[in-house]
Amino acid sequence: MNIKKFLLAIPLLAIGFSANAAPIDLSSWSELTLDYTGGQPPGNWVLEPGNTAVVQVVNADPSFYLNNVNQTSYSMNGSWEVLTGSDNDYMGFVFGYQNSSNFYLFDWKQGNQSYAGTTANEGMTIKKMTGATGDGLVDLSLGEFWENGSDYGDMSILAQNQSSTAGWADNILYDFQLDFNVSPGDIRVVVKDGATTLWDVTVNDSTFTSGQFGFYNYSQQQVRYAGFEQTGGITVPEPTSLALIGLGLAGLGYARRRKAA
Repeated sequence: MNIKKFLLAIPLLAIGFSANAAPIDLSSWSELTLDYTGGQPPGNWVLEPGNTAVVQVVNADPSFYLNNVNQTSYSMNGSWEVLTGSDNDYMGFVFGYQNSSNFYLFDWKQGNQSYAGTTANEGMTIKKMTGATGDGLVDLSLGEFWENGSDYGDMSILAQNQSSTAGWADNILYDFQLDFNVSPGDIRVVVKDGATTLWDVTVNDSTFTSGQFGFYNYSQQQVRYAGFEQTGGITVPEPTSLALIGLGLAGLGYARRRKAA
């Protein structure tokens, strides 16, 4: 094999472009709940018929529903809502997800609440998590997920929209849009209530330029995510696959790390 020609072919073969005009089939996504000793039970993500909507039905520790695709340069949009009047905690999205300690997080708290020396303010936050381990290990503390007023431990705040009227409301359908690295380093989040834009913010951070996308909630049951569509997207091989390619080995697929509760 001509290794030089093989390596030159990598960008065309191993990096794929995708654009979905229809709602995403969520049946291949996988769930992960971080396991804290003495904490709340694991999340339970229940797919609805048709596989384009999922409800997380349990008051759980930080829980994710991940698409298992390491990608960059895409837009994601869809709708989500809390289907109960019980509790006032977090719902949101994870993106640029590398492992269970390294990712970006958009979260939205309904009401103010203190926990173990940390404070959750009513409203929305974009966070960056940069823990040491990951891969299902509990490296981040619950406080790093709960705090949204200031940087805390391995959690850094990139943007905030918080006030006494900035919390989500029960049984209201909200629209979400994420533009991730469409412009290099830019993260744009748009949240709408019907025709009303509640937040439209762009931050620049290049810590994670690719990663998985997923749904997220923490200590909030009955959160429904539905009708998500993706435009754009470049699939990026994981480092282990790049090492194999560099050696000229056959096979250009990269390893997905499936997570399960």
